[in-house]
Amino acid sequence: MTAPTREQIATDKFEVLENCITSLCHRDNGDWAGLGSCFHADSRITTSWFEGTAAEFVAQSNAMMDGHHPKDTQRHMMSNPRVTLNGRRAICEYYVILHQGRTLDGYEFDFQTWSVVLDLCEKRDGVWRICTRKMIYEKSRMDPHVPGSVPQSYYDSLDLSHFPPAVQFHCYRNQKSSGQLPKNLLLKNTPEETAARKQAAEWLAQG
Repeated sequence: MTAPTREQIATDKFEVLENCITSLCHRDNGDWAGLGSCFHADSRITTSWFEGTAAEFVAQSNAMMDGHHPKDTQRHMMSNPRVTLNGRRAICEYYVILHQGRTLDGYEFDFQTWSVVLDLCEKRDGVWRICTRKMIYEKSRMDPHVPGSVPQSYYDSLDLSHFPPAVQFHCYRNQKSSGQLPKNLLLKNTPEETAARKQAAEWLAQG
């Protein structure tokens, strides 16, 4: 097999990265057809609230956003991407900070969630698309949109004890704004993260 040229490696890495970035833009903008086009038909996704096929994720994300308050906002901010290639397979790993504005119980909040994304990508028929996405969560926070606008009694009344401490505000927001509860949650520095990374490395080695 002929070794890929530097130009081909650069092109492949660019196309992998562009597709991963574009998927986040489509998600935030509510472009559901565009979001679906970033994934292969048999792809799987695992997030804090979802595990299943990409098609199911697109449909449920659409329904979730339709149920939000009109003033709600959302942006996935991506940074520090690393693309590792092996033939027609690639892993694109990057950081994401999710910024969300939510109106809960009549109060406006700003939420942030820090996570690491593992996108396993394949080149099929000359096109790079995601075939597996796993989100690994690190921490979250919750602040009033306007400082001092939410009384301390509101925070004191919150029961966050059934959520993982590192991402309790993220999980609380999901439950309050869309009724979604954690499923197979992957957390930073846990055996589950180690297993996910091992599976990704083994998959890439078979490329």
